[in-house]
Amino acid sequence: MSDFILEHHPEDILLNGVPVANIEHADDILTASSSPPGFQVHLNESQSWANDNGCETSIPKCLCQIFGPRQKSYPSFHLGGKVIEHVQKACYLGLWFETGTSNIWREQYKVKAKKATTAANVLLGLDRFVGALPAWDMRTLYMARVDPYLIAGCEVCLDVNAKSLKLLEKVQCKFIRRMLGVGSRSMKAVLFSETGIWPIKYRRVYLALKNLCHLIELKDAERPAWNALQESLALAREKKMSWVNDLCIVLRRLDPPVSLEIISDWKVEAVQSTMKDVKKSMEAWIDTQIETSSRTKDLLAGRLEMDSESGKLIKKTLDFRHYLRVKSADHRRALTRMIVSSHSLAVERRRWTERGRTVVPRELRICRFCQESVEDPPHAMFMCDHPELMQLREVFLSKLYAEVPEIKGQFSNPVAFFAGVLHRREITPVLAKLAFDVLKVYDATPMWLADVYATN
Repeated sequence: MSDFILEHHPEDILLNGVPVANIEHADDILTASSSPPGFQVHLNESQSWANDNGCETSIPKCLCQIFGPRQKSYPSFHLGGKVIEHVQKACYLGLWFETGTSNIWREQYKVKAKKATTAANVLLGLDRFVGALPAWDMRTLYMARVDPYLIAGCEVCLDVNAKSLKLLEKVQCKFIRRMLGVGSRSMKAVLFSETGIWPIKYRRVYLALKNLCHLIELKDAERPAWNALQESLALAREKKMSWVNDLCIVLRRLDPPVSLEIISDWKVEAVQSTMKDVKKSMEAWIDTQIETSSRTKDLLAGRLEMDSESGKLIKKTLDFRHYLRVKSADHRRALTRMIVSSHSLAVERRRWTERGRTVVPRELRICRFCQESVEDPPHAMFMCDHPELMQLREVFLSKLYAEVPEIKGQFSNPVAFFAGVLHRREITPVLAKLAFDVLKVYDATPMWLADVYATN
């Protein structure tokens, strides 16, 4: 019989393909069987043990779930002569299970996403009481209070259901965007490249592989978890549903995909190699997104970051960028928006379809002041001849050349100049102030619109 019938005290769990008589955790007991008669036998034995040891069973706290194809009617089960309640959703040791659906983990994702949202909203609302928190502090709070909900159960419930995974991704992206001060239309890849936070789908499968290393190390101890892993591996080799098969599916869906060898016996070293491949896949995805997008390829592609240990400029795909440590929250957000292209300049705003306006080709997103060049961050900060902007630029350049005199005359175009100035940490606060002042000037004047096109 394919059904799995589980009783738990107080809650419930499904063991993937392995019927188990009893699992105990503190005062919680889980009983499982692959047939109704067998399950009732286990219940009778549990009650007999309780009677012999002077224990009392709390029937209201006992629940049962039935997994498998839907049936017109389900059998009832008794413990101590009383009927056990049958439920569709239940939790055991922090893991939620749902019957009546092809995705038994659906409730797990919903509950954890809701709790993560609650925690995220509390953290994002702290500024009303303590003022704007530094970006690093917000990142620390995220890892301590939000991330645990997003990775909860990742060692067991793998992300084979894309719809459920999106619930977690939505919470993560919303929090990071608010932390950086960028809009909802900002690129996803830059959320991770600028903060050093892993995309949740990569982080969850990486932790699942890390747990797999632990399970493999249990071989000599003859632990039940090791035996369950071998059963799951055998099912995967027969191309049947199993935890190992789900793990292979998740790895293949990464961009670029990662493979996991299941033919030969697993070694910790082989799984650790796969973990490195997951990290490389994540970095390749982020690099590809940044290098192919017109919003970031000029400034962020191939960017070098100062390494604190070696003191040399090296490429870091993911890192908490130094400009996020600027103390002024307004200046920090303005510079961040300029860097990740989430600002109010025409090059970004006219790519949107809003207020009945169509998308404008990039070459027609002209500067609202000089009406000569594309209105992008390098032009606005370092090229436009608007008097107010030139005055701001003169103040910035005087401080820049006083602090870094060797940079004068090094760059031939504004994009290269912006990229070259960006990694000079000693001038970052002044650069952030320039970004803030420049955006303030542009926001005070309506954009130059070019909605009429000549036709042949």
